[in-house]
Amino acid sequence: MTSPCPEKTVDPRRTCHLPFTIYSDYSVSAQLNLESLSFSYPGNKQRALEDATLTVGDGELLSLLGRSGSGKSTLLRLIAGLERPSSGSMSLGRETMAAANTFIRPERRQIGLVPQGCDLFPHLNVTGNISYGLRRWSRPERSSRVDELLEQVGLAGFGKRLPHELSGGETQRIALARALAPRPRLLLLDEPFSNLDVELRETLRTLTADLLRAQGTTAIFVTHHSDDAFSISDRIAVMQDGRILQCAPAREIWHAPASPEVAALFGTINILPASGDDRSRPSFARPDQLALDSDTSRCFAEGTIRRVEFLGTAQRVTLDIGNSADPLRIDLPSSAALKKGTKMGVRWRKENASE
Repeated sequence: MTSPCPEKTVDPRRTCHLPFTIYSDYSVSAQLNLESLSFSYPGNKQRALEDATLTVGDGELLSLLGRSGSGKSTLLRLIAGLERPSSGSMSLGRETMAAANTFIRPERRQIGLVPQGCDLFPHLNVTGNISYGLRRWSRPERSSRVDELLEQVGLAGFGKRLPHELSGGETQRIALARALAPRPRLLLLDEPFSNLDVELRETLRTLTADLLRAQGTTAIFVTHHSDDAFSISDRIAVMQDGRILQCAPAREIWHAPASPEVAALFGTINILPASGDDRSRPSFARPDQLALDSDTSRCFAEGTIRRVEFLGTAQRVTLDIGNSADPLRIDLPSSAALKKGTKMGVRWRKENASE
């Protein structure tokens, strides 16, 4: 993302592969402010990003969550300086990075990147990779910073190894250490765990969150995995069609999603049948918010069990409720005895009754 040659003009098509920066002095984490940021790609009338307003606090870890094409990668490129916004403004700390008459080049923004590929320089050992962005530091300072980061990512003693001698998880850790080495004002992580298996992804996201907080680094983490966003973030910004639909802490988004579109990004949802004049009842619900009941007088809908799927600790029941409405999916304890064809009512679980 940033260039090893700050005095030269940088081709944005190349900078996206350069997750390091050479800083002239020690940088400190800073607050990011986006104000009505919009962007359209040349030749495309539809905006890839529409009126994005967002604040990422000093030292905060924020996730951008959305499906492919939602605009999260475009927003990341605008923050990095790889694209110039069509309108709106962006500031980092007290410095304006982009506005109507202002545009700071990516290599001068002091922003680091951990890309999807996590490509390391194949001809440099681990120490050389991590210290690449520290050329203006003294030798003792470089050595101390490399040792500090290797210790923090759990790879002390790996300094002389070459990239081809590292596993995928080890490569990911070195890429993170390299991006953090110059102490960037802001770190961008572009789906860094997308190529890892589930167990390794869980281990590395915990390590990444702990390391970023220990370093006090302001960071933006791009993902389409809701479990990654929940686990690692202080807040989550949910994106769709180039817009930020909701930005809030994970618990708030889970318990009070702004819309069915937001809720659907975090798993299966049910669109509930119309409730007449009762506008207090939500229009959608997750399977774990509902329960089955043989006493249909206590229920807001009733139907016939079409399918029972055993999922280990739980079982998912599909209930046909007729009237051309979509079937409802309800998650119940795996111990519950249920049979296909049984008529049942559906109601809110007790903890959701007030909803």
